[in-house]
Amino acid sequence: MELRLDVIPDITSSKANEIIKSIKEITQKPIILTNRTKKEGGFFEKTEEERIKILSDNAHLVEITDIELSTDEELRQRVIDNANKTIISYHNFQETPGKDRLQEIIDCSFKIGDIPKIAVKPNKMEDTYTILELLIKNQGIIAISMDKLGSYTRVIGPVMGAPVTYAAINNESAPGQLDIRTTSEMIKKLKN
Repeated sequence: MELRLDVIPDITSSKANEIIKSIKEITQKPIILTNRTKKEGGFFEKTEEERIKILSDNAHLVEITDIELSTDEELRQRVIDNANKTIISYHNFQETPGKDRLQEIIDCSFKIGDIPKIAVKPNKMEDTYTILELLIKNQGIIAISMDKLGSYTRVIGPVMGAPVTYAAINNESAPGQLDIRTTSEMIKKLKN
C-alpha cells in the first residue's frame, strides 16, 4: 500500500506519524511512504527541506520509503539513512529515454538504494517494449510505461518479477493506472 503524503492537505511530520500508526492498527500490509515532488508528478507544495524532513522523520515507521533519484544527494541520503528499505524513483512525463540511459539510471539507483523504479511516458508502442527489456535484464526493479498505451506494463511487470506495481483504489493517481481489482485479477490469471 502506497501512502502518498503529498496529496494530504497541510501534511506535517506529526500528522504523517499519526496516519501511519492508524493504518498499522487496521492492516498488516506493507506501506510504501511517498511524498512526491511536483516535478515528478506529485503535489507537495512546501519547501524541499520540509518534504525531506517529513519523509526522513517517518521512514523508520514503514517498510519502504520512496525517494526520487533527482533529489539533492545530501537530502536524499538523509531519507535513505532513516529508511528500512528504499525505492529510488525516476519519472519522465515527456518521453521514454533510450534503453542505455534508463539502464544507467537503474544501475545508479541500485548503488544508492534497494529498488530502482522507472516510470516513463511512451510516445509509441515500441517505447513500452523498452520497459519489458529492462524488466527482463534487471531482476528486482519496478518499470512502468505510463498512459493508456503502457498500462499493460503495470500488470506484466509483477509477472516478470517486479516487486511492486501500482493500482488505484478509485481514481488513478498516475497516467494509465488501472484499478486494484482489475490489476490483481489480471496478474493472478497471468501467473497461473
